[in-house]
Amino acid sequence: MEFASIYSNFGSEVTVFDYGTEFMPREDEEISKEILKVLTEKGIDIKLGSKIKAVINNPDESVNTYFDSVTGEEKEHQSDVVLIATGIKPNTEGLNLSAAGVEVTPRSAVKVDEYLKTNIPNICTMGDVVGGYQFTYISLDDYRIVRSQLLDSDDKRSTKLRKNVPFSLFIDPAYSRVGLNEKEAKEQGYDVKIALIQTSAIPKAQVINETKGILKAVIDAKTNKILGAMLFCAESYEVINVIKLAMDAGLPYTFLRDQVYTHPTMTESLNDLFSV
Repeated sequence: MEFASIYSNFGSEVTVFDYGTEFMPREDEEISKEILKVLTEKGIDIKLGSKIKAVINNPDESVNTYFDSVTGEEKEHQSDVVLIATGIKPNTEGLNLSAAGVEVTPRSAVKVDEYLKTNIPNICTMGDVVGGYQFTYISLDDYRIVRSQLLDSDDKRSTKLRKNVPFSLFIDPAYSRVGLNEKEAKEQGYDVKIALIQTSAIPKAQVINETKGILKAVIDAKTNKILGAMLFCAESYEVINVIKLAMDAGLPYTFLRDQVYTHPTMTESLNDLFSV
């Protein structure tokens, strides 16, 4: 979706074929619908329920044959370039780990404990080969954990100390999330209240003329603590870190609501988002 958004902004005609019948099914339904709406309005053609049958690479164009589950028909689509997005896995095949006796998981990641130690004494690993969250900032924290082991410091970091790991999807506008969405929170038995505002209500969004999107937060109605937040707006990748800090500190949502923020900034949207 990031590359779809990038090339659409470059002026390319972009078509996304997704074999799933739901768009971004792991995300909050309200957010997913808004993202789909905005990307479609930008001209990105997202074909859900499309199972790719074959891709033929001709000299002048590529022909993509797919099964459309909506119509039940097999169709063809011509394009200049095809990007095949099949996900990622740890790149461990060339490390010859078996020679050292290092165990791996069924998904080819190096098997480690909470201190990133393998089953072989004095061998630790970090970064994407560990699997799980494959983000640059997780690799940085991996380094901190391994460093504390090597230096035998009092700061015994571990992966269990990670509380709320945010992530950002760099589409346009960016989508950032931390914690539970509404459905997940309810499934875990929380009595929730929902905070929601449109991006267009944020003064900074009007200033920079980026008014598409919505901001949503899930709050524990009993404790007033923030369970999660989903921000589909400009600069969401910055604002999400503020919410993550409040969640890690166990602060009530009112702490963010009542803060004095600089103006005009996207962060000041927290005053309005948490006015519930």
